[in-house]
Amino acid sequence: MNYNFHHLGICTNSPQKLIKFYEEKMGFEKGETRIVPRDLMEHFFKIPDACSLTKLKFGQIILEIISPQSLMLKKRANDVSGYNHWSLGVKKKKEFCQRLKERGVPILEKEREGRIFYFVKDPEGNLIEIYESP
Repeated sequence: MNYNFHHLGICTNSPQKLIKFYEEKMGFEKGETRIVPRDLMEHFFKIPDACSLTKLKFGQIILEIISPQSLMLKKRANDVSGYNHWSLGVKKKKEFCQRLKERGVPILEKEREGRIFYFVKDPEGNLIEIYESP
């Protein structure tokens, strides 16, 4: 089996500051920016708001800069800043998650617009997204 590290999500209340740092200082290229709906943010990350997500790329490395849309949440920096999750790339995520279930690993799962998202938590509660690599 081939596995790879796919991306790292960083929550912040200052997305432009982080994006500028990674672009200008670290050499990352800015990719797409989109809104992640509240239901996904709340289900997986316990952030009760839609968030903007900007992808930054440096070779094979992808950072996702995530920021809540609500000004109320932005004031509560401790609740939304820091590393959010990391992603493990696998060839067949559904089969991989089934093997994890057989080993007693709880799977967080949510379907949205025909796409199924899978996350697991490590023993410390850190989230790992199971991502299907091409």
